[in-house]
Amino acid sequence: MKRFLCCASLLLFAATSFAADLPLPELFKRAKDEFAAGRYKESLADFELLDTNSARPGFENDRAKLIPVVTFYRGANLAALGRKDDAKAAFAMYLGFSPNASIASPPFPKATVDLFEQARKESRSRSTTMATSYASFAPPAGWTLAADEHWIESPVRYLLTPAQKKEYATFTTNAERAAFVEAFWRQLDPTPDTAINEFRAEVERRVAFADAMFAAGKQPGRYNDRALIFTFLGAPTYTAMSKIGASEDAIGSLRANGNDDMGRAARSSNSTNPAGLSTLSGQQPDANLDQTLTRGTKESWIYRQGRIPQGIAFQEVRFQFLSKEGYGSGVLQKDSDAMQTLGLAAEIARRDKKLN
Repeated sequence: MKRFLCCASLLLFAATSFAADLPLPELFKRAKDEFAAGRYKESLADFELLDTNSARPGFENDRAKLIPVVTFYRGANLAALGRKDDAKAAFAMYLGFSPNASIASPPFPKATVDLFEQARKESRSRSTTMATSYASFAPPAGWTLAADEHWIESPVRYLLTPAQKKEYATFTTNAERAAFVEAFWRQLDPTPDTAINEFRAEVERRVAFADAMFAAGKQPGRYNDRALIFTFLGAPTYTAMSKIGASEDAIGSLRANGNDDMGRAARSSNSTNPAGLSTLSGQQPDANLDQTLTRGTKESWIYRQGRIPQGIAFQEVRFQFLSKEGYGSGVLQKDSDAMQTLGLAAEIARRDKKLN
């Protein structure tokens, strides 16, 4: 019996290794054939492998063409396997590439077509731009996450232990830092017997995306709070943007009203509309219209099941970033659920050597 299991394991290993070495067109054809034959688990695994292999250096042009198709078949396989929420998330991402796409039954099962249309309906009120942009993103030529004194200020700091942070702070040369960084990534390599450290490659790709998307003035995007959330949680289910209202402008409120509870209670007795303008005829508002419009913006990233790492109990998590002159750009608001989710996501990534 043990001999049989050993042989079976060797055959499985050989099949997996063979699949990993297949040229992309052959792997794509096999995955499609498996889907057509109703072998959805095998098809899903091969499309995931196709996603991984096409992300390797040198396949940038192929990946740009493959990602929409891989995303669609990921959704179709998940739908056939009964994973409805995950399927809708994949279909919503696919519709970001091809908003006018449609499918019919046959050849697709009616349940799959229904989920596709549900995803279309829901995606109209959601932003999938970030997810679709990242799916085809490749770091610019020459981009690097240099092992210098600023390396530890990037999102990788959430992967370091307190002892490692202290050790890094003692280095005085980039040669020392580079040696530390190489050893650090080696211990987090999920496949140490291969040439590519997939975990490091994905972390650095996300940081490169953050540099491209979240830069503020001369400051690289990697130092923005949004980079931290994107690195460990990926693209949100959807996003929303709004102006900071008078009632939300804590800084402006303190400047205008001080910290006097009795005075604040007396002042609040005058009714105001949502824009902060007095409704009492003839009264001047506390802040004029220009001040209201320049209070800043609030950006919300909402993560729902399917985009939240397994093992985190929340059904929905909202991260809020405020941008305001004199306050900062994309500053994360330290909500307890959000910070707990970020900490757990980083812990899971460090443990499993894999990002959400």
